[in-house]
Amino acid sequence: MNGPTLRSITPVRNQIGRPISSFFGYKVIGYFNSQEEVTNSPAQQGKGLGRFRYEDVDGDGAITPNDRTYLGSPVPTFTGGINFGLQYKNWDFATYLNIVAGNKIFNLSKQFTDFFGTFEGSGKGIRALESWTPALGNNAKAPIWESASNISTNGAENSWYVEDGSYMRLQNVAIGYTLSNTTLSRLGISKARISVSGNNFWTLTKYQGLDPAVGGAADTNFGIDVGNYPVTPSYNLGLNLSF
Repeated sequence: MNGPTLRSITPVRNQIGRPISSFFGYKVIGYFNSQEEVTNSPAQQGKGLGRFRYEDVDGDGAITPNDRTYLGSPVPTFTGGINFGLQYKNWDFATYLNIVAGNKIFNLSKQFTDFFGTFEGSGKGIRALESWTPALGNNAKAPIWESASNISTNGAENSWYVEDGSYMRLQNVAIGYTLSNTTLSRLGISKARISVSGNNFWTLTKYQGLDPAVGGAADTNFGIDVGNYPVTPSYNLGLNLSF
């Protein structure tokens, strides 16, 4: 069973024996870097210089929907966290590290930012500066900069969108100092604690989107990034008084 179609792309197929919401589409083996490659490659709708070159999975000499294959799972192989705390005299320290590993993300936001032909005139991403040219070849970050739209450009689900979704995030760090002395007692205060904390301010990941913590409905769009708003960092200064 296929998942929903998002801007002409259907990236999910649910099938017995596969992880739920697995990504499904054409496998990109590079770009067409010469007219000779275009001429000698299997038949493919819209093939041309600088466009996606797909693997002929079934070997029939033509790129058709039957060549779509599984491209990865959004389900992590490991999720966990580390809580760590220290206390020394009047000082206290606590932190929480969140870890997610082994999952893939379908970065559909690249359809908006990396193609000229999608929302022409809108702001584009940094990868657009490294779109295909003969000099870049298969090292290009995105296909050729053009208005065309077909399965060889921005019109099909493929492995170019699939990225490593593993990440490690420092979700919380807090440092505090507790005061308890005669001066406070005269003010009617038995104890005062001053603290500084930060949340979600450091993330280690290879994912190119805004935030690797991509959710979604478990059986339809889990792990699909359509431009999700990222988790924002926050910082707090606290004062706790005991009377």
